[in-house]
Amino acid sequence: MKEDGMTDEDFLRHLDAHGASPERWPPELRAAAEAALARSPALRTAREQAQAFDDLLAGTAPEPADARIDRLLSAVGEAARAMPQDGLTVLLLGRMPRRAAAGLCVALLALGWMAGSWMAGSLPAPAALSPPQELALLHENVVTLFDGDSR
Repeated sequence: MKEDGMTDEDFLRHLDAHGASPERWPPELRAAAEAALARSPALRTAREQAQAFDDLLAGTAPEPADARIDRLLSAVGEAARAMPQDGLTVLLLGRMPRRAAAGLCVALLALGWMAGSWMAGSLPAPAALSPPQELALLHENVVTLFDGDSR
């Protein structure tokens, strides 16, 4: 309906934008809004609902009851205890069979022992299998191998 310059849709749009309090509405819209409220019971109901919502937002949040907090914390604790907890091995190695994880751990332990013994000098250094070789880039597409032998 178009009476007094404001339709019901316009009123509802402004009600959503400015809230139910007339002080927050722009002054040029207040008179037309009052006229629309006077003619429409549906708009008065919408304004009452918006006022209840504004009052809810303006109030302070209610304090939760201690019994409810205790009940929630115990439920979370029970749920956490019911879930299987992953150990350090699962976190580090992922989910693999126990034999594979044990073999990997033994191999890493042996490798660490060998490296430590070599660094400490109780194991001889690995022998070089071939004379040292160097690569030289003579052209951007050609790699030449220098092994120290003249040809």
